[in-house]
Amino acid sequence: MSEKHPQSIQKALIKRELVPQEKVWRSYSQKDREEILERVRYLKAAMELRRLRKRLHLSQEQLAKKIAVKREFISKVESGRQNVTLETLYRIAQATGKQLMLSFR
Repeated sequence: MSEKHPQSIQKALIKRELVPQEKVWRSYSQKDREEILERVRYLKAAMELRRLRKRLHLSQEQLAKKIAVKREFISKVESGRQNVTLETLYRIAQATGKQLMLSFR
């Protein structure tokens, strides 16, 4: 994915001016926008897992032990760099005493 924005956006960023979200979004190619949206899906799940872990006062190491994975796996999941299977989500739910609920809206 390209990190290069049109010159007008680059200038605004240098001047610390606000740039409308729509303008920034349109500066990306369709392919880049699709990649961004895919990454957002992983990050939403990652943020939810991290919130749950923090709310339960569990370290990454503690959660990892409960579901029999390495701490690094939990770290990658929480950073959105690791895809998580449905089975892993169920194991996390069981280990934390929570119920996994999926929905389509």
